Amino acid sequence: MRRVALGIALLLVPALALGITVEGHDYPATVTIDGKTMKLVGAGKRKKWFVGVYTMGAYSESGKCDPKALVAADEPKYLKLKMLRDVSAEKMANTISESFKEHMPKNPSAELKKQSDVFMNYFKDECKEGTVLEFFYLPGTGTSLKQNGKELGPVLAGAEFARVLWDIYFGEDTCCSGLKEQIFECCGLKL
Repeated sequence: MRRVALGIALLLVPALALGITVEGHDYPATVTIDGKTMKLVGAGKRKKWFVGVYTMGAYSESGKCDPKALVAADEPKYLKLKMLRDVSAEKMANTISESFKEHMPKNPSAELKKQSDVFMNYFKDECKEGTVLEFFYLPGTGTSLKQNGKELGPVLAGAEFARVLWDIYFGEDTCCSGLKEQIFECCGLKL
């Protein structure tokens, strides 16, 4: 069994080295933002009710193929989402608000609560098919958010906000278990 897993992992390494294409959207093997180079952990498609909603690529500086490490690591991290269908600004804000509430720590700091409220208000424009959303975390600075290359608001400082955001996608109780499985299968981890 270990030989099979090793063989699959070795086959995946060249695929990750070249990047991944999901539904016609390319996720390169590395990206560089603000002078920080991050490695592709994996990519996949988020479906809801059997309909594709978006594709997503997940990157981190270490490129570790471990969901817990990806959530907890205080290192540069980047998520890139490409919408496969139209989603209203209201629907996007509501979905993110619900997800944030579910993934907040039991006793969130006042700052994290405030950041969560600010984040929900970033989604004022409809996410039409083809819209690109980017979430970039830089230690010591915080999380920046862009829609189609435009900053949605000020950077949300601190690691706590980033941990909640990444936990939504890669935590134990993720809303997106199929997407999480696809992303980690790319780097050879079977969840």
